[in-house]
This record gives sequence, structure tokens and C-alpha cells, in this order.
Amino acid sequence: MLRRFEVENFKGFKKRLVLDFSAGEYDFNTDVVKDNTVNKAIVYGKNGSGKSCLGIALFDIIHHLTDKNRMKARYLSNYKNLRGINESVKFLYEFIFDGIKVIYEYEKADADTLLNESLSISDEVVLNYSFLDRKNNYVSPQISGSLNLDMLNESDISVVRYIYKNSPSNAIPAISMLMDFCDRMLWFRSLSEGNSYAGYMIGRKSLAKIIYETDSLADFENFLGEFGLNYNLDFKKSGDDILLVVKFGNRTVPFDEIASTGTMSLMLFYTWSKSFDKISFLFIDEFDAFFHYEAAATIVKRLNKAKSFQSVLTSHNTYLMQNKLTRPDCCFIINDNSIKSLNHCTDKEIREAHNLEKMYINGAFVDE
Repeated sequence: MLRRFEVENFKGFKKRLVLDFSAGEYDFNTDVVKDNTVNKAIVYGKNGSGKSCLGIALFDIIHHLTDKNRMKARYLSNYKNLRGINESVKFLYEFIFDGIKVIYEYEKADADTLLNESLSISDEVVLNYSFLDRKNNYVSPQISGSLNLDMLNESDISVVRYIYKNSPSNAIPAISMLMDFCDRMLWFRSLSEGNSYAGYMIGRKSLAKIIYETDSLADFENFLGEFGLNYNLDFKKSGDDILLVVKFGNRTVPFDEIASTGTMSLMLFYTWSKSFDKISFLFIDEFDAFFHYEAAATIVKRLNKAKSFQSVLTSHNTYLMQNKLTRPDCCFIINDNSIKSLNHCTDKEIREAHNLEKMYINGAFVDE
């Protein structure tokens, strides 16, 4: 699990932003935390506060450690903060894998150019590597084995990835767990930009084809039924593609021609949910942009039941800020280059009976 994340000089984050997933001491809704770490988080913030930027920053790690689908224009444009254009971009990830703490830290000159990498396992530094000054580089024999790292002459090749790719399978369990976690991270957002995603897999499939290939048509109908949407669905082949259609007697109409934007967003969530048993970390940006507040709550409840992966949602919907759905340590406010959970935004003791939404609207939570 990801326990802590830090980023500096990336896009809108000039100063170092620290996201701490350490769980608070609450005895309710224990299913939204795991191993004393927030497992289901919701991030709130005003327009332009950095919610989307946070997701992009979190997924920087997949660009040099994995081959999975990458963010392109959104990721590359204005990579550095415009007030720190001559400074490097810094990232730190702290993970907990089977009780083992793994801290991976690196600097970049731009999206594709690594300046240095460091890795510690259980508080022991096993890698400290600079691509600018290679004289004092340190790589512990514990992770390098018999590899010849002098072959690394390009700064777009991660040392961690090189060691992992050229070592026997699972020879270094902590690195294997790090790479596996990153390989299964998934970011996607609402339909405002189509089916936009990063991580987890390579290439694209239509939403209808995913439902077809997973033999999930009846389950998808039942899923829509939970939201009061009753459709009689079927598939229709169109060349090499599969179309989802709605049956009206002897007639069929393409699903996407009559479905609302909100219904199509539900379809997007459903199709990605078919992979939830395989992912490690999920970030959904603007997850409820087209949802009724009750539909958004239903999605949150579904995610809360999925304990096998960590998730972060961004939202403006304060209706979700209630203790029957979440907890104060799982709700975060992002503002002015800072992000804190609600329990760190007030000196008051927050109890299960408190109305978090009302407290938030009345200004009880100060994120300074």
C-alpha cells in the first residue's frame, strides 16, 4: 500500500506537497482503512486547487518503472511548475508491503530525464544513484548481485527497473512488490475526455467489447438496475467491433445514442470494475461529475467493499462527507499547495455522530 507521497515543483505544486495516508484512531467504518493506512480516500477542493494535478503527480512513477499506458498531453504539458522552470522535480513514495517499509525517491529534469534515484528497504539505504555524478553512487550488493551497472549510460533508464528486469524472478522481494504495485496502478477520469486512462494495461478496447469479452451483459443490466435504470440489452457486431444495443420489441438502438452522460459514466465505471480484482491502486478523477448524489454514494459503497486495492476519488460532492460512508481520516482537503485529512484540520474531537458535511460548510475545518 502507498503510505505517503511527496511531490515538489510539479505542475501546480511549487512547494513540497505531502499526502499522508496514515489512519487515525476511529473505531467505526474500519473497512475503509487497512494496516493502519487509509485504503479508501476522497479528496475535496475548490476548482483549481490541484485535485487533478494530484492524480497526475501520483502516477508519474509509472512512466519510468512500467510499460503500461501513459498520460500524454495532460502529463507532458507544463511538467515543471512555471515558477521553478530551472529547478528539478522531486517525488517520494513510501510503501508498506507485508510490513516492509519501502521508500522510493527520485528527481527529474523533465518527464523523461531522471537525475537521481534512491531506494531504502526497512530504513536501510540500498540505492543512491546520481546520473550526473556517478563517482559516488552506491548500490548495495543486496540488490545489485552480479549485475554490471556501468552499462547504464542513459538517464531515461531507471536503475530500479534495470535491476528488477535483469535479476532472477523475485530475487529481491521488496523490489518485486514495488514493481508489481506500480504495474497494477490505474488512473481514469469521467467521460469529460472520453475513456481517458493511465496505467494497468496497454492499448484500448471499447467499453462494449470489455462487457462482451467478460460475458457480463446480465450483470451490467443488474448494475444499471441498482440506479433505477432498466434496459433490455444485447450485442450487435459491426465489422470487428462490438456494439451495445437496447432492444425495443423487434427494434434495436445503439446504447450510446439514448444513454445520458451520467449513464455512460456508470458504464465506464462498470467496465473498469471488471479489473478491480487485479489492480493495486485506483485514482478516479472527478468520479461523480455526472452522477446524482445518491448514485455517487452507491459507487462509494461499492468501492468500500473492495478491500484488495487502495483508492482515491476526487469530488466536489460534500454529501459524501458523512461518517456512514467514510471517516474523517479518509476525507482530504487540498488547497494552496497543501493536503490534509479532516482530522488534521481541526482541534476538535470528531465523533461518529458528527455531521462532517455541516462542519465543513460552516468552516470547522481549516487546512492551514
